[in-house]
Amino acid sequence: MEIAVQRTHEGLVRWQVDCFEQLSGVSLSGAEVTLLLLIAAGGRAISIKEMARITNRVDIPNIQYSLRKLASAGLTQKQGAGRSGVSYSLTEKGSRTAAEMRAARENLLAGAFADHAGMMVQLQGALAVLEELTALYGSAGTSADPVNQD
Repeated sequence: MEIAVQRTHEGLVRWQVDCFEQLSGVSLSGAEVTLLLLIAAGGRAISIKEMARITNRVDIPNIQYSLRKLASAGLTQKQGAGRSGVSYSLTEKGSRTAAEMRAARENLLAGAFADHAGMMVQLQGALAVLEELTALYGSAGTSADPVNQD
C-alpha cells in the first residue's frame, strides 16, 4: 500500500511538472508547482505557516526558497511584513497559469471518469482513507521504534 501511495504521488508530481512547463515555459520542481496550485486553490493570500500545515511540511526554509523562485518567475507576490504578517498571492501570470493547469487536470480526469464508472465514489473513499493515514503517520512519526523491543 505504501509503495502504491508513493507511486501515485510521484506520478502526480511528474504530470504537474511536465504540464506546468508545457503551459508556462517555466521549469519548476514538484514542490514549487504544489505551492503555486495551493495558493491558487485558496483564492486568497496565504502565509508560509498555512502552506506548511496544509502540505504537511516542516521545511520552512525550503518553502521560502520555493516562494522566492515563484516570485522571480513572476508567478507570486509577497504582501505584508514581519513574522506573522507576510502572505503570498498569485500575480496575473500565476493566476492564468494555475487556471490553465486546472483546466488540463479537469480534461485529464474527465476522460478517466468517463472510462471508469464509479471512479468518483472510489476516490471519495480513498480520500477519507488517505486523510486518516496522514494523521496516523503524523502521530506515529516520533515513535519509529519497533512495537516489541525487548
